Amino acid sequence: MAQVNLPMTLSAAYWDKQKAALAKAAKPPATKLPDELKQLSKLHLAVDWAAFAADKLKTGDDVESALDKLDGVVKGDIKALLAQLQTVEKSATSFENEAKKDKAFPKDPLTATAAIIKAAKEYSGDVDKAVADARKALEAKKKEVAAQKPTGAPNSTALTKQTKLLKSRLLTAIATLRKPQPNARPMRFMIVLGKASAGLALGYAVGPAQEKLLKGLMPGEAPFKIMKDMKAVVIWEKNALTFVSDRLSGTILKKVQLWLKKLLKLNLKMRVRKTTGEVEETEGEDISEELLKVDEADAEASVDRDEFMERLGALQADIKTGLSGPSAARIKELMANITKLTKAEKFADADGELDEIEALLTASDEDDGDEVEVEESTSQDAEAEFKKRFAALQPGIKTALAGPNAARLKELVAGITQLAKAARFDDADKVLDGIDKLLGGGGNAAPGKNAAQAMDEWKARRAAAVTSLKSVATQVANAKHASSAKAIIELQAVIKNLTAEPSTLQQVSELQRWLADDDVVNDVCELAEDIRTPLLGALGQLRTALAA
Repeated sequence: MAQVNLPMTLSAAYWDKQKAALAKAAKPPATKLPDELKQLSKLHLAVDWAAFAADKLKTGDDVESALDKLDGVVKGDIKALLAQLQTVEKSATSFENEAKKDKAFPKDPLTATAAIIKAAKEYSGDVDKAVADARKALEAKKKEVAAQKPTGAPNSTALTKQTKLLKSRLLTAIATLRKPQPNARPMRFMIVLGKASAGLALGYAVGPAQEKLLKGLMPGEAPFKIMKDMKAVVIWEKNALTFVSDRLSGTILKKVQLWLKKLLKLNLKMRVRKTTGEVEETEGEDISEELLKVDEADAEASVDRDEFMERLGALQADIKTGLSGPSAARIKELMANITKLTKAEKFADADGELDEIEALLTASDEDDGDEVEVEESTSQDAEAEFKKRFAALQPGIKTALAGPNAARLKELVAGITQLAKAARFDDADKVLDGIDKLLGGGGNAAPGKNAAQAMDEWKARRAAAVTSLKSVATQVANAKHASSAKAIIELQAVIKNLTAEPSTLQQVSELQRWLADDDVVNDVCELAEDIRTPLLGALGQLRTALAA
């Protein structure tokens, strides 16, 4: 939704400028306008104007969700905002009507109320237009997504082949575990955790091939976490697939069970047994040997000759290197098996042997360590974009931590820290939207707003601030206090420090820090008028435009 700016005319600071004139009136009408205008500003800031950007949505579900959220905001935050706007307009109209009964009433407050009434009507129209435009854009995006074929996602044929491949390998591994052979090699596991699901691969060695396969079967679930416990083994115990691991939790295993139920159509009973004897179990069914039989036709159809030979060719250089490494003997054995299997045209089985070779080639000393290997695997673009944006906001965040929004800002930064640690960069980026909003005094520059327009906004707010400061200086001078001369010098210094045209990010950052920290600015904001918030808002918009 396009950013809607709250006019300065609808701020409490604007009405406060009428104090001197109102003091000259014989009997000014009673009004709650100052408090009502403050409440209006709060409600304006509560609306996430940057939300509902249709261009960021990828799927039909995303669009439907955005439309639902828009309806919620319209019925909630925006409804409250417009109701408060009507209250302000009603109060201003009432004040104007009462004041006009006094023929000698000062002109400036009447001009101010007329401006507030006019601004309220215009602002209401702007809000209605922003909502209508957002809804129109979302509906257009909905049609666009519906007409498009998904790009970059695996097609149905690829998904079917991947599903058959993983299904055959899992069933084979489980059937092998049910009838263990003497001196059998330990079975390992890999779990890929997505946003909602947890996929499982089993094998004597697990590595990049299994990781790629599992991710391919979990479209739309990035960012991922990959879990391997190289000290753990998988066995068949008490009629359940049992993971002997001190690192794996029952919660993760429950997700794996649900995922396997969809993939294998089997409700496997699963257990985690720690080396200390503690056990966590999931409810499941007794599985017969018949249900674990692999459809040989499906298994062979999952990998064809061309696919296998292409993969084998791509790994030749690494295999050659591996033949002189610590796993040389096992790699030679596997290559001999691959030769026999390819001659028999059992390419799916040969591909399974190649999986183990690739896992051996990428194995590291960490594979024998105590810790679970957890690899953050997310979209590099999303992570890089988030980090770049977060770094660009650091000066503004540091400055704002000394301002009125410090408490809320600390909460948001803490939330971002946790999301980044969990590799949830898309969610962290949404929290950055909230931080950007606070730094901008209510939102970013509207879409398409360039540096020149943002500079014009700064100049306008700076001019208003200078006028206010000069007014304060006049009042201080008229007070003829012993410290008046010093105060006037300080106010003049503030005016001088308000750079007329901050054209670089460094100048903007310095102004933001100074506005947040300067004692004179603090005094003016507390005792006379809040010049800081509108100025920081303009600087936030200017920063966004300059950084674009």
